[in-house]
Amino acid sequence: MLLLPDLNRRLADIAENSSLQFADLAAGNIAGQQVRFRYTVETTAAAESVVGVPAVDLPDRRYLIASITKPVVTMMAVQLGGEGRLSLNQPVSGFVEGFNRGPLRTITIRHLMTHTSGLPDMLPNNAELRMQYATLADFAEHTSRITPDFAAGTECRYSSMGIAVLAVIIEQLTNSQLPELMRQRLFTPLGMNSSWLGLPSDQAADLMSTVLPCELPLWQQQASDWNWNSRYWRTLGAPWGGMISTAEDLGRLAIMVLKRGASHLGEDVLCDATIAACTRNQTRHMAALSEADRVQRPWGLGWRFNWPDHATCFSDFLPKSAIGHWGATGTMMWIDRHSERWSVILTNQPYENSQTVIQRMSNLIAASI
Repeated sequence: MLLLPDLNRRLADIAENSSLQFADLAAGNIAGQQVRFRYTVETTAAAESVVGVPAVDLPDRRYLIASITKPVVTMMAVQLGGEGRLSLNQPVSGFVEGFNRGPLRTITIRHLMTHTSGLPDMLPNNAELRMQYATLADFAEHTSRITPDFAAGTECRYSSMGIAVLAVIIEQLTNSQLPELMRQRLFTPLGMNSSWLGLPSDQAADLMSTVLPCELPLWQQQASDWNWNSRYWRTLGAPWGGMISTAEDLGRLAIMVLKRGASHLGEDVLCDATIAACTRNQTRHMAALSEADRVQRPWGLGWRFNWPDHATCFSDFLPKSAIGHWGATGTMMWIDRHSERWSVILTNQPYENSQTVIQRMSNLIAASI
């Protein structure tokens, strides 16, 4: 095991020999955080010119974590199942208007959670909807109009819009707005005080400047009104990618998963059965899926397993049973239940540019702690 100063020095070497502007990393085990690394490019002026907004430097910096949002939202839905409010094999048509037609009728809640619904990742008119400041209800309604890419349960293909529909079901069952539900049921009990599913609109003026701005992919650079850094996107609370958080807050979430639903203080937050279901291979018994989707590249509920032979593996030094998720804004977290370890790596550089650097940092952590 590397001593912390040596580990931090090696992490700094990786960051300094990359194009990263900012990075925050936390890692540890079931007992708590063991590693905390923060990186800011030395040429601050260069960083500001890239992102277009002055760089914030909080004690615990906040990031838009993108698709790491998905498993967090999914755990809320699975918890409702544990409370007897839903069954995972219930058709979506019983909850969401427009799904009682054609191939949409066969989509179940389980399909939404395992990316086997046939619903697209993004809608064909995604950019147009954002330009119009579409609401989450608008995204769900437009999803109900499409024809699925394949019959539910026959393929496994990443679907952000499946999570958009899942959020509608959660809100309908609880008669609550999802951001508030997550605050009450998850963020507050875990002490995740720098986490929101979308910044509260009434606090956005104060909070926007406390979240690191993202470097933007090409398709967003001319979209100042609706890109990742816009007030619209930061306050929308997209259940497929709109969560704001920190490395330390996500570490508390990881510890809760390792403790099977208990917080770092020992208080029950989610039930044991919820964590067990979310972290179990849920595609194994879908008979119509290919062998690769059922066994080699499985999904839990919301959480993805480590795929050692895939370009998006979490680390070369984690078992295939480890779970985690990537985020398009340059974020990644993993949880290894066998060794009771976890890691969170947050950057503000798009995934396509930061992936290799994040994986190298992840390898160093997985091989060192």
